[in-house]
Amino acid sequence: MPAMRSIKVTSCQVYCCFTMPETVEWHRMQVGIIPTDSLPAVVCDLNNRNAVLKLYSVMDLAPKKMLSVLVSSFQDISRYTTGFPIPTQPGQPDFFRLAQRLLPGPYTFILGASKNLPSQVVDFKRGKTRHRKSVGVRMPDEPISKAVIEAFGECLLSHSVHVVNHLGDTTEVPDPGTLLDTYGNKGLDFIVDVGPRTVTATSVVDFTGGEPEVIRVGKGDVSMFM
Repeated sequence: MPAMRSIKVTSCQVYCCFTMPETVEWHRMQVGIIPTDSLPAVVCDLNNRNAVLKLYSVMDLAPKKMLSVLVSSFQDISRYTTGFPIPTQPGQPDFFRLAQRLLPGPYTFILGASKNLPSQVVDFKRGKTRHRKSVGVRMPDEPISKAVIEAFGECLLSHSVHVVNHLGDTTEVPDPGTLLDTYGNKGLDFIVDVGPRTVTATSVVDFTGGEPEVIRVGKGDVSMFM
């Protein structure tokens, strides 16, 4: 397992697997774990192909596994998706306005992918890619994750860390030692730790069919979509 150096950054602790100065040089790091308003997420720069391939390796994911994108603003959502369904008749709900009231928050919204979203590598050996038709977007209500996104200067591709137990009201975030045991030898560059906290899963709503479909009921209220 690589040695991790701890650096205090505002209200969190950053553990890095290589020698660094007293300030975190985010441009040197590719794949790491950051807090969200749900489980911690393994993340990388959405537009850094080498980092994306490394993330899949760290998480031991199949190449066709679809990942979510962590965004910090609705401008990011507009850039990488085709947006929320537009009401066409009087009385139909305006899902964009509704999303503005819910985000930031513990939701994953599945939307159509725009041409700005990088193609997904579906065959690592051959380098084969394909355009994604849809993508899940998250805007966590977590100031540290937003600060990391801004520090990278780009939205982050993400996948939640694996947990053994079913998420419940008393499920705790894995501590840095546990995360290092799981991912430390697989190429992880950093961990951002904010201390003990309990977590629940995000609520997942799919808008790609025109009408919202609740895929998972989690922390976020989905009654308005049912």
